[in-house]
Amino acid sequence: MATARIARAAPARADARARRARGARASSTAPSTPARATRRRAEAPRRDERLEVITFDLDDTLWPTTPVVNAANEALIEWCSARLGGRFPRTARVHATMKRIREQRECEAAARGTTAEPMSYAAIRIAGATRAAIECGIPESDAVATVARGYHLAWIPMRNAMARELVYPGAAEALRAIRERHPGVAVGSITNGFGSAAGAGLGEFFDFEISAEALIDEHMVHGEMARKPNAYPFQLAMGIAIADHGYSGDADSWTHVGDDVLNDCYCAKQFDFKTVHVCDPTTKPYESGGGAPYAEKSLRGGVEANSDAVVDGVISHVRELPELLDRWYV
Repeated sequence: MATARIARAAPARADARARRARGARASSTAPSTPARATRRRAEAPRRDERLEVITFDLDDTLWPTTPVVNAANEALIEWCSARLGGRFPRTARVHATMKRIREQRECEAAARGTTAEPMSYAAIRIAGATRAAIECGIPESDAVATVARGYHLAWIPMRNAMARELVYPGAAEALRAIRERHPGVAVGSITNGFGSAAGAGLGEFFDFEISAEALIDEHMVHGEMARKPNAYPFQLAMGIAIADHGYSGDADSWTHVGDDVLNDCYCAKQFDFKTVHVCDPTTKPYESGGGAPYAEKSLRGGVEANSDAVVDGVISHVRELPELLDRWYV
């Protein structure tokens, strides 16, 4: 059985791994070739290839994001309120303060003629809750200490607990079937958020996990680089697949699965990987308070309007994935 681990390779090591993956092609814009490949696969699916690597987005792909993150937010508020009293601000005020901090940082950077260094979602949440608490009259030292501890002792555990509780029905069975039908396949996750398959109780099915939050906070990778749709997380994944799992470099033997046409399908298609769009009409996408990478803000409309160019297969639920892969691979 696979052992899950969080992939937190240092940037220098990641660059070395990426150089070993030169066989995979990447570009900064959506190429025309993948569009032709998409149509060709749709008309006559090939079944003469072996699945070597499959990677997954996590939030809204393997579990619903909105109820998971909302529960974690409330857990943080309740944990802090129990220790600091009823003056501690509620979630709406914390979110408003997070947005205000983000806008203030951007304005200050613009005045200096620079751009604001992106913060991880964890960092901006801690900063927002701390400032909101201070503005409500809580002593600064108490606010700083309590929010910082509360994030680790309440927010993170609740996020993991809710993800385990709300994992989509059939997701674990689908992952198990993929491993059984494709012996030797390397399974990984690539997420912009803090969640992990291991935290959600799916660790036995995953060989590696890449989290933008870990890259930003632990390895000081710039936020615009650490998060999809930047190519860096996939370059890092390729390095891990080559170094640790013997990936051949054949783009057709790699499939990426996710709910976001831009962050998942477009991003993976820059390497000519096969892509699966999980499009569940009953899932309401999570709406963050902002802070998305600039590339996401600038590219989304155009990419989604031409999704056929970057999507090879569409399913409404991850439990449909094994059957789709059976049509693509031996």
